[in-house]
Amino acid sequence: MEAILYAEVYLICMLVLLLLLFWSRRTGTYSTQEVWTRRVLTAFLLNFTANALFTLVFHGLLGNVEGLFWPYVLKTLYFVTLDIGVYLWCGYAETEAKRSIFHYRGGKSVVRFALLAVPLLIAVVNLFTHQLFYFNDSRQYTRSVMFHVNMLYLFGFSGVCAMRLLILAQRDSDPARVSRLRLTASFPLCILMAWLLSFIGESVPVICVSVMLELLCLYLGMTMQQVSLDKLTQVNNRQNLTGFMNYKLAHHDGELHLLMIDVDKFKQINDTYGHPEGDRALICVATALKQACAPFPKRPYIARFGGDEFIIVMEGTQEEADKLKQAIVDSLNVQEGEDAPYRIGLSIGDATYVKGQSMKEFMDAADKLMYTVKNGQRVA
Repeated sequence: MEAILYAEVYLICMLVLLLLLFWSRRTGTYSTQEVWTRRVLTAFLLNFTANALFTLVFHGLLGNVEGLFWPYVLKTLYFVTLDIGVYLWCGYAETEAKRSIFHYRGGKSVVRFALLAVPLLIAVVNLFTHQLFYFNDSRQYTRSVMFHVNMLYLFGFSGVCAMRLLILAQRDSDPARVSRLRLTASFPLCILMAWLLSFIGESVPVICVSVMLELLCLYLGMTMQQVSLDKLTQVNNRQNLTGFMNYKLAHHDGELHLLMIDVDKFKQINDTYGHPEGDRALICVATALKQACAPFPKRPYIARFGGDEFIIVMEGTQEEADKLKQAIVDSLNVQEGEDAPYRIGLSIGDATYVKGQSMKEFMDAADKLMYTVKNGQRVA
């Protein structure tokens, strides 16, 4: 009866992951984050399947299976898919960091796959050495010393990625993104729990439930993020901006700056080169804004206000705001390149928040300064 309940819990978790995969593929989108999410879901779906089958086979619930060949194979598949699942979660987590060993080509790809090769080698070699797990003369499943080495390795590997997310969360000014980063960073706790509970047995399938809930939260967080992003430029949309501004006006330290950014002569770009080229120009501007904001200790918030207008909200001094404006110009020049058939000019209005201002008044002040720049001397 205990084995049946154990397998049923795994089957329920498998069903949840199948539904998440189904919904994910129904969207028809293939952003980097969504691709990594599907990989993680697939790996842990296979992991749950391997352990469920192991339980059914080992306890004779699928008929009498003589020998230990299939129990060894299925448990080895369980560890292999666990290793791959954790590795793929790290790939997903690193998409939040923008710079990652998971996304480099060439020589660094060797390092990337070496990180996965170590635990995989432990699992495969165990078929001959039984240093990860084995079945004693009484057909009892027993873990060996390499099990603890493997679990600590997975915890350490994923923990490094989690620490990167927590550091990013400390720097980010968007409370919604901070919550998502912290939630994602909690994944290594599932690995730690699996290792600690191994000392008292595994009669209760706590691990698959905790991993399933973690992946469900991960998927929902990714979905909420997609809803709050502008689909073209992949910066925050106007709806998300409103919520952020309401929060930030009530919770900020020091000076609060709002940069209203408008693309000069954007209509001419559309009329001369077509709307696809206009879209490319907006993506180019958004990329420049993200690169310019990235180095700041308290990362500024970027949103597309509408059409060819963008907004950046940052906490800092006037000197830092001026530094950001220059960084935008420098980054945009790099993004354009020498082959661009036109130059992208920007007009930037920089308003400092005055206590008691409403959100509309704050934005109107930046908008007025932006038009002053546009009608006089352009920033870029």
